[in-house]
Amino acid sequence: MATYRGRKSDICRKVGFNIWGKPKCPSSKRPYPAGQHGPNGKDKRRSEYGEQLLSKQVIRRYYHMMEKQFRRSFEKAQRMHGNTGLNFLRLLELRLQTVVWRLGYAKSIFQARQMVTHGHITVNGHLVDIPSYQLKVGDVVAVRNMDASKALARMNQYEGAAVPVYIEPNVQKYEGTVSCLPERDDFPKFFNEQQVVEFYAR
Repeated sequence: MATYRGRKSDICRKVGFNIWGKPKCPSSKRPYPAGQHGPNGKDKRRSEYGEQLLSKQVIRRYYHMMEKQFRRSFEKAQRMHGNTGLNFLRLLELRLQTVVWRLGYAKSIFQARQMVTHGHITVNGHLVDIPSYQLKVGDVVAVRNMDASKALARMNQYEGAAVPVYIEPNVQKYEGTVSCLPERDDFPKFFNEQQVVEFYAR
């Protein structure tokens, strides 16, 4: 599966703000694209299409997904009952790599993806090495019962992680249970999923 291998800081500078909240992100001081012409585009006005495209790119980059995966998730959300935008965010949030990150086993979503693909994570007691694996309410995500796997979680200080309310962590057992579906307030406030819906509806 293809994946982005460029500098993560360039993503934040491209969109103009610190997406992942890293304390040393260059976008905090230089909120414009990299390169000699970057500062010139800082205050450039965007069209309606440009705003929709930016909203899509922010969410796609935040969840570390390629375009084909992202669009496929949106099409799945369209077929579901209820609010398409909220359903779409729920599908992205309940990907295995995202929940591993939320539980604090990894410091970033990029490391979470690596932990999953390297076989450090189980779902309901079974080894799963697919980062895009879709979790459901009641699924139990755990660190594999191996010294190397648990050492990674301890190194990332998972005990002090700010776990969302829709995940019930068990620190002693190195596991967490998806207790309910996330609501809109559980997602970053800078998400504008309605513009993503409008972008794909064009």
